[in-house]
Amino acid sequence: MDASNEVGRGGGIASAPGGDALDRAKEEFDLPPVLNVRELAQFLRISEKALRHRIARGHLPRPFRCGKALAWTRDVVITWLWECGRTPGPTMKITTRPYHNDSTRIHVDIRFMNPCNQTSEIRRRLVAPPGLDDKQARSWGERQIPAILRELVAVNSGPVDLNASKEKTPSARAPRLTFAEFYEQRFLPEYVQLLKAATRVGYDSVYRNHLAPLLGDLPLSAIDADRISSFRAALRKRVGASMANCVLAKLAKLLGFAKKLGMLATVPDIEKLPQPKDKKKVVFTDAEIARLTATASDHGTEALIVCLLALDAGLRVSEICALEWADIDLAAGTIIVQCNTYRGEKQTPKGTIGTITLTKALRAALVKHRKREPIGALVLYRRSHRTGGAWKPHTPHSIRHRLNTLQSEAGLIESGPHLLRHTALTRLANLGASIYQIQAVARHARLETTQKYLHTQQSKLTSEAAVLVDAAANGHVGKALAKRAKPRRK
Repeated sequence: MDASNEVGRGGGIASAPGGDALDRAKEEFDLPPVLNVRELAQFLRISEKALRHRIARGHLPRPFRCGKALAWTRDVVITWLWECGRTPGPTMKITTRPYHNDSTRIHVDIRFMNPCNQTSEIRRRLVAPPGLDDKQARSWGERQIPAILRELVAVNSGPVDLNASKEKTPSARAPRLTFAEFYEQRFLPEYVQLLKAATRVGYDSVYRNHLAPLLGDLPLSAIDADRISSFRAALRKRVGASMANCVLAKLAKLLGFAKKLGMLATVPDIEKLPQPKDKKKVVFTDAEIARLTATASDHGTEALIVCLLALDAGLRVSEICALEWADIDLAAGTIIVQCNTYRGEKQTPKGTIGTITLTKALRAALVKHRKREPIGALVLYRRSHRTGGAWKPHTPHSIRHRLNTLQSEAGLIESGPHLLRHTALTRLANLGASIYQIQAVARHARLETTQKYLHTQQSKLTSEAAVLVDAAANGHVGKALAKRAKPRRK
């Protein structure tokens, strides 16, 4: 066969046979001018069902319709046999077995006759990609036949070396990625970098502090249920249950992404650690809230707005920093919470985007603050020696510093801004607001998160139950009720 022949469609060898060799082949095979399915199956010595399966997979020449039946011309069949280097009958053999170096992959052994020398057999031992079952690995091996033929007869390779079948194909085994390599090469650019800034920082911290030291050097395919159990036990010795569960959740996301890419056959079950019950949080009383707002009012409308946005509107500290005048409708008395800030980057808020109705005190403070010339698009700015005397946007740290100053002057405990939000939602529960009203103000994505703020209502219910028990224990109460009851008519 001439080595200068071009590569044909589908990866096979388009040798464009002609001349005496092809004519002798046509005379050798005693075939009718047109073959149907039964005749071609008998000629290839396979069943009609196997023949139809090969047609569906594109392993045979494309047939034409002869009435309602499929048919091929004799020249097409013989030319196809010549191009593929086949002889009538099942000359190609593919066997599969588990790959001893990697349990997630399958070893594929391919044998077929050399199209350049009918007395020579070509054999290739390949390893299928991870994640394929036996049937899929066999189909993958069939798709490697054109590539193997291209090795034997290349455009610029010159004469064909008949001993090429004895040589091993280079890079037959794909490199085995370690856990660290998979994270840095695939998971980080294709998943983590597409998330919000706060989530990206969380993944980076978990990977540097926990995943990389304990799992980084292991092959990705070696992370099974046994490895997960050891990692879970070692992680519990390093951090608390809550942080350990956060790390395990991110590990499950990473392994699920690897399975999606076909680099893992299965993802082992990752069981989270049991966590202790959350203790009841201490919130500010109505008297303490009044002292705090009075102290803030003495410091100006800006300090008062900081307190009321958390106490009355229930905003998070990052949402207070990102609040703009465009988000406030003073005429309608509403605020739409649609942004927050993280390390100077503007992004969508945690939970859901929602509209909050302003209280009278908050609306009056905003109107008064609006009367002066706005510094910029944001509602609140700061200026101090730390900013070099220039107006700068607030940060969660500057809000906390301002709030701690107010709490110290009011004689209250110094806390983070989130305690004011927690106080606002707890106060709504004390006032009898429904769980759906609290969820609307909090803008929680899940109702289970809102239920944590109903502990004060449960305390009231238990106190009312205690009163009923005391009343039942007092016999005079029961007699008095009986006397007031109307007698039955006879």
